[in-house]
Amino acid sequence: MKKSLIIFVVVCFLATGALVAQNYLTKPQSPLTLTTDDINAFLAELPDANLEGLRYDPKGKELFRQQIARSLAIAAEAEQRGLFQKPEIRSQLDIAYAQIVGELWKRRPEAQEKPITKDDIAAFYREKPTAFEDFLAQNPQFRQAPQMDELKEKYGEFQVARMRGEAAGINKTKTFQLQLRLVQANIVGNEIIAKLQEAANPTDEEIEAYYKAHPEEFEEYKASHILISTVQPPAGPDGKPASTKPLTEEEALAKAEKLIKELQSGADFAKLAEQQSDDPGSKKQGGDLGYFREGMMVQPFFEGVKALQVGAFSTTPVKTQFGYHIIKLVDKRTKTIDEPLKREITEKLRQRKVEAKLDELVARYGIVVPADFTIPQAPTS
Repeated sequence: MKKSLIIFVVVCFLATGALVAQNYLTKPQSPLTLTTDDINAFLAELPDANLEGLRYDPKGKELFRQQIARSLAIAAEAEQRGLFQKPEIRSQLDIAYAQIVGELWKRRPEAQEKPITKDDIAAFYREKPTAFEDFLAQNPQFRQAPQMDELKEKYGEFQVARMRGEAAGINKTKTFQLQLRLVQANIVGNEIIAKLQEAANPTDEEIEAYYKAHPEEFEEYKASHILISTVQPPAGPDGKPASTKPLTEEEALAKAEKLIKELQSGADFAKLAEQQSDDPGSKKQGGDLGYFREGMMVQPFFEGVKALQVGAFSTTPVKTQFGYHIIKLVDKRTKTIDEPLKREITEKLRQRKVEAKLDELVARYGIVVPADFTIPQAPTS
């Protein structure tokens, strides 16, 4: 149940090189003018797992919009500073370019109708006989690969996909341009952020002032829960998929409501959690989640905790992406300021200062990301 950092994975990098025109990758790019349709098309290309946080976290959609805008600002600032001209950066951009074009092409219907064959790969190497050796010269770590023939074939397939994508004009589309800019930001982001952090250290007075001004952030809650899951159970120790199917939304809600009635009739919460909860991490402790603060749990769950009085449990199941929860608030306290908390506040204030600087870059480069986009619905099957 502990909330993990949401990271919007845009593309997966192949550990390969690419034979592409570097002029395209390193020449100045005009700022993207994004429309709602552009964002919707971009979201349609993301894996469903990357969209769950957006669907269930009330703040997720705005956070996503901010991340896109700030990433585009990082790419623009890096370009302004000439970072894309560095040889090591150019090499990484080559890889990213080919990967995005090829992956976007593979998702098109024509790619399914005409898959890449061994003959296509052989034709590529007849036209570019030194391509693989050129790749190994740029990436000598792959000379020790145990399956060199397989690597050569994969590299050829990778290049054929890129060429077909270019022929289809994929590298001219707004979805491609947005993905490439985001990857550029990912490649150079650490260097830009490090520069911004140099002047972002807060003073002791700022730390103390923040602690006093935001007492709600330092409230600690101790809670237990019973989870009725709607998620596919994990594979067993042998690696085989679980034999049972997850409950439907309707089935899980009905079961949670039934358990609430049992609690209202006097059933012991801890024993019921041990018997009925689908959270393997807490059920053996009677559903105990220990102490936590805001930001450590997914937001709908935390809102359900805050709505309770100490000693009370949910009379209406709380829905998250994991299923339905029955929550019991066991204790509530205010965390006193100490050295670990000072370090936490320091990092938070530093992050806020960096974010403010990034927002200044967003404004400077005229980047606008519309907010009225639509999160794709979860698959029904």
